[in-house]
Amino acid sequence: MPRKKREMSPTGVCHWITRGINRKDIFRHPKDYFFFLDLARENSKKFDTLIYHYCLMTNHIHMLICTPSLDRLIQFSQYLKRKYAYYQSKEYKISGATFERTYRSKPVDKDVYLLECARYIDRNPLRAGLVNHPRDYPYGSYRIYTEGTQSDIITPSPAYLGLANQEYDRRKLYADYVLQSRPQEEFSSPSSLGL
Repeated sequence: MPRKKREMSPTGVCHWITRGINRKDIFRHPKDYFFFLDLARENSKKFDTLIYHYCLMTNHIHMLICTPSLDRLIQFSQYLKRKYAYYQSKEYKISGATFERTYRSKPVDKDVYLLECARYIDRNPLRAGLVNHPRDYPYGSYRIYTEGTQSDIITPSPAYLGLANQEYDRRKLYADYVLQSRPQEEFSSPSSLGL
């Protein structure tokens, strides 16, 4: 069955997801996460792509990005994955694919989904049972938004900027939004399923 043609978001914003081949780990050591983030920073400038949120999990990556065209999205994705795969094969003396062949890019066409997608990304380590609070996960954007941690990777999301006029108020509102309890999430979390 042919693959569905990739769609460009009308807003230029998409939820970008890629996984390790056969769900294998992409990151083995803290230095790997930092190397990937350096590549993402370099790549975002090279291809005019803004990174609003990110979360680097052990075997997959989530980013909320804004790119000016489908060509730029493809270039951003190919360059980032290829450069990181080369680094990993050299660093760990392994051969074969690092990532699944394709990445997913789900269009984000409404401000309300922009905020909801950010919440989903920043809660990923919590949902996976890796931490008890998103601030404890060092490879995501949560602390950048809620604690003002400096970052030259993140461009503040328009949905975040629209939460309030003052930075302190935005941080609090965003933290409250991310941490709000939702019963449907409790039933589907890995820890509630005994995973």
